[in-house]
Amino acid sequence: MHHVTRMLETNSYVRCLMIDFSKAFDIVDHAIISEKICKLPLPWFISNWLISFLCHRKIIVKFNHLMSQPRSINRSIVQGSGVGPTLYIIHESDLQICSIINILLKYADDTNLLVPEHTDISLVDEFENVKKWASENKMVINYSKTKEIVFRRPNPRHSIYPDPLACIEQVCEAKLLGVVFNNKLAFETHVQYVLRQCNQRLYLIKLLRNQGLSRKQLNIVFQAIIVARVQYALPAWGGFISCDMKNKIDALFSRANRSGFCNTFSFDSLLFSADRTLYKAMCNSQHCLSLILPPVKVVQHDLRLRGHGHVLPDHHTALYRKSFILRHLFATV
Repeated sequence: MHHVTRMLETNSYVRCLMIDFSKAFDIVDHAIISEKICKLPLPWFISNWLISFLCHRKIIVKFNHLMSQPRSINRSIVQGSGVGPTLYIIHESDLQICSIINILLKYADDTNLLVPEHTDISLVDEFENVKKWASENKMVINYSKTKEIVFRRPNPRHSIYPDPLACIEQVCEAKLLGVVFNNKLAFETHVQYVLRQCNQRLYLIKLLRNQGLSRKQLNIVFQAIIVARVQYALPAWGGFISCDMKNKIDALFSRANRSGFCNTFSFDSLLFSADRTLYKAMCNSQHCLSLILPPVKVVQHDLRLRGHGHVLPDHHTALYRKSFILRHLFATV
């Protein structure tokens, strides 16, 4: 959201290609990933341990009382293991973009490519580069699940609709890591989806109340299954929803409070708390998001205490200011 809204400052649209690799964890080739592990700046015994973890694995199939002969496994990483996600990250670490203007975002097996309107390398060429990498690394792109969404400002002066990629569907809405995005960066569909889930869970809490749970215990359950659902990825989408959507979430909290299910909650307080928690984590230089924070302001005199010491970024659109970093920095200046 940060990069998309920043790009929309100077572009009328940003193309986002959400690439899906078929059974990504299951088809990682052991020979290829072992070669990549050996190139890492690791002690030799660590590299050997990781390679040994992958090698000499066998599979046996049992059906009723019959068992097959052992067969060797030369592909896949062990899902559920501690090093499984890290091994996949190593496997995809050499997938890079062709242009410094475009952005490739990777989280485990979710791979997303952002290409703005004004760029030196088109989305077509970037996707060809991804397909070349997939072929060299024996990965399979699932074209039916790979989608493109074209983000645009709510009211651009001139709407431009880029031609879709061959075999790739252009959609108006798509779910990414549990959040429903649409091409105008409004989150009504996501809020409706969350409210629908929360209303179903309220019925469960009602059943628990009927079984004799106290208000204190109900409040714990409410925070675990409803408040936590609203808070999921809240800094990413919370600043973009309308007042009407906020009121619907607050109405859910008020109804639950009147029913004796929980203490008082409000959407704005949850958003402020989530923003503050994420910002504090980002201030650690080891955090993966610390690089997108603006530089720290250098002052020559002692001034009054402020909420932060960062330079306030320039912005020209309200959309960019709604993104997490700008929203939080301007709110705590």
